[in-house]
Amino acid sequence: MIQDYIKSFSKLNRAPGKVWGSATKNRAPHKPIFLLALLDLFSRKSIQRNFIELTPEFNDLFLSYWQKVVSLGQRSSIAFPFFHMKGEKFWHLIAVPGKESSLAHTNRISTMAQLKELVLGASIDEELFANLQSEENRNILRGILIHTYFSDEVQQSLKEQCVINNEAFNYSLNILNKSHQEFIKEQPIEDNYQSAVRDQGFRRIVVMTYNHRCALCGVRIITVDGHTVVEAAHIIPWSISHNDDIRNGLALCRLCHWAFDEGMLGVSENYEVITDKLITNRDNYPGFLLNLSDRGIIGPEDKTLWPSQESLSWHRKTFALKR
Repeated sequence: MIQDYIKSFSKLNRAPGKVWGSATKNRAPHKPIFLLALLDLFSRKSIQRNFIELTPEFNDLFLSYWQKVVSLGQRSSIAFPFFHMKGEKFWHLIAVPGKESSLAHTNRISTMAQLKELVLGASIDEELFANLQSEENRNILRGILIHTYFSDEVQQSLKEQCVINNEAFNYSLNILNKSHQEFIKEQPIEDNYQSAVRDQGFRRIVVMTYNHRCALCGVRIITVDGHTVVEAAHIIPWSISHNDDIRNGLALCRLCHWAFDEGMLGVSENYEVITDKLITNRDNYPGFLLNLSDRGIIGPEDKTLWPSQESLSWHRKTFALKR
């Protein structure tokens, strides 16, 4: 019954400490924030079976709530609550084969590397898993978490973040659907979406479509904590095009993103990298960027989602980029 889990969610074991302020009622916020992120995953139907694993998406959701209630400079890995949730009767860790004894004798884990050495994932009570398929039940449990563990001052911001997370997910699906239709270079502003929703939705779908790999230099790095090296870049800036189509986007590492926005790098009609001669001006030391010239870009596996030549042409003309 959902009543059993209302009680469980309202009586989470949380460590007290001076480091935790009034926003989290002077106790560690990891578990309730973790569960808010988990509820979002169920809302997205990202968990289809009773096996929960740590993914970049799970980590992003956890951090979105964490940043709303915890002071700047206080960091945490999602690995910490993932492990310590074992203190709650409904949460069951699944050991890496052969590591069952080590896991049983481990009392503390705080990093992703430590967790992945011992833990494959987790399951929850079958009854809870069934209950979480219901939007009504998820909303009840979400309300319990927000009102039990957080001060009045931050409750509204957590509710708003939940809305942003869910709308951003739906927006990313909308982007994907539209990206299989005729490309329109400039689009009317979608006034029904706030900027936080658009930004998160665009980032999610572009990074996922490019599989976390930079389209220009090819680098792909995801830390053990799920942080990716790439960002979602607009080819024609959103301020001009109002266009979040995947084909008006590129996944770029931070250096390539900056160089692209500055017109130091571009993409040709043949989807090859262009390096502007200005990159070698004066005392510049462009390093590996020079080696990218004439290399083919690394696009999505689905060729229909490669960047639009209309957008790339706008970028080349704007910065007078030539082969």
